Amino acid sequence: MNPFRIVALLVSVFAITACGVDSAVVADDVDADVDSAEVMDELSTSRGRFETFLGANGDTYFHLLAGNGEKVLASQGYASASSAAAAIDSVQANGLNPDRYELREASDGSSYFVLKAANGAIIAISEMYVAKANAERAILSVQKVVKATTLETPAPLTEGRFEIFKGLDTKNYFHLRAKNGEIVLQSQAYSSNAKAKAGVASVQTNGVTAARYTVLNAVDGRFYFVLKATNGQVIARSQLYSTKYSAERGVETVIGLVQPVKGR
Repeated sequence: MNPFRIVALLVSVFAITACGVDSAVVADDVDADVDSAEVMDELSTSRGRFETFLGANGDTYFHLLAGNGEKVLASQGYASASSAAAAIDSVQANGLNPDRYELREASDGSSYFVLKAANGAIIAISEMYVAKANAERAILSVQKVVKATTLETPAPLTEGRFEIFKGLDTKNYFHLRAKNGEIVLQSQAYSSNAKAKAGVASVQTNGVTAARYTVLNAVDGRFYFVLKATNGQVIARSQLYSTKYSAERGVETVIGLVQPVKGR
């Protein structure tokens, strides 16, 4: 595979700040070949990375990103960085075994999966997927991503940041990062980069209104929230939280990130 095609795909992942377009935005014209599953598969397996960050509660968390920047797994909170590191080792040990994954369904029909250790303890949880088939494909992708990963600490941000990327399914997505590097919101799939940008604009418009958010139950006692447009269409979903209170705090975090700053 031509490495320049991989680079071309990487530069399609760019940043838009929550309150305007970042000066660091790069051109997003990408070689047509990046629409192939072959390119996406090579990128996901060769550039995957774990990122650790400190939560507002003082716990250390990690998430696993594929080479295109897509978050595919997220952890619970750990009291120390060493405990989080041990959990990352567990993901690498168990993530290659298809029997360690369990597919689950949320109250609104969305699907997600958990990765378990040999003793049945949950190590990490996936994003929310609109369809079961998408979650099943993601499980296969995660097994490939964990084969070759690095550990990184994301650079601190001065404000929230949207990142647009091409997903492992070759569709277009965006997610929202908080200042600590945590990815707090994940979009629906879009057929084009331009539509993903429009989705970002929709979050900036609708995301400042608390009534646009709905906190929902997952089947295992966890919670998440969805952000809807005025027509009721879901724009984006959160990660899974261990308590309803944490999900509600997550809503407050997203509102704060997309709230316009005076004078800008």
